[in-house]
Amino acid sequence: MRKVNVKKIVVFGVLTVVMVLVVVAIGQVRTFMSGATSDVEPQSVTTIPGDDGKSAVVTWISNKESISKVEYGTTAASLVLMSAESSAVAKHNLSLTSLRPATTYYFRIRVGDEVFDNGGIPYTFKTKADTSLLVSVTPTLAVTKTPDDPAAKAVVAECDPKTDYNKDGMVNSMDLNLCKKDGGSVSSLVETATPTTVVKKTTTSSTVSCTGAIADYNSDGLVNSLDRLNCLQSQR
Repeated sequence: MRKVNVKKIVVFGVLTVVMVLVVVAIGQVRTFMSGATSDVEPQSVTTIPGDDGKSAVVTWISNKESISKVEYGTTAASLVLMSAESSAVAKHNLSLTSLRPATTYYFRIRVGDEVFDNGGIPYTFKTKADTSLLVSVTPTLAVTKTPDDPAAKAVVAECDPKTDYNKDGMVNSMDLNLCKKDGGSVSSLVETATPTTVVKKTTTSSTVSCTGAIADYNSDGLVNSLDRLNCLQSQR
């Protein structure tokens, strides 16, 4: 009958116990590390874009105080910008500056070697539009002249057919046209009246005066010196 080696059995038993203890120890370490990670894991992550369109504030809370930082960028694969805290806190508040207006940003939160990226999908926010680019337009009120306005009265003044408006030494239709161009009004009787009867000069006296306001005797649409000449010839 083969003799049992007690020494080998004892050594094997000791090694088995050691291995069991190592496995248990590793499990305890993992449990401890898992608990530590949950203490600093970001909760209630919120982003508040600034009104200037160039800044934002990221806030969150954790069960344990820690020094954290935010890594961010304009694409999920390029989070090269960073803003870090200077001291350990449980209520985190980090400002992001020098951002581009109306742009979507992606970010993650890092605590030491631990990275929290919203389950593999980075957090996002969008900056506001730059309000400084908006031009403020102030409406201009149009002033309408009323009959009580002296300037309005001057505009609607009636043209005097006896006034030499163009200062050429003659009073004719050109003076009336100049007055009308300046905003004056011309009486329809002076401008378009056509006599129905031409009264010739008799031995007694003429009932038609060829001075002052005269009519369009030659029917050319204008009242001028030619009409006065025709008026004088009709009285001969």
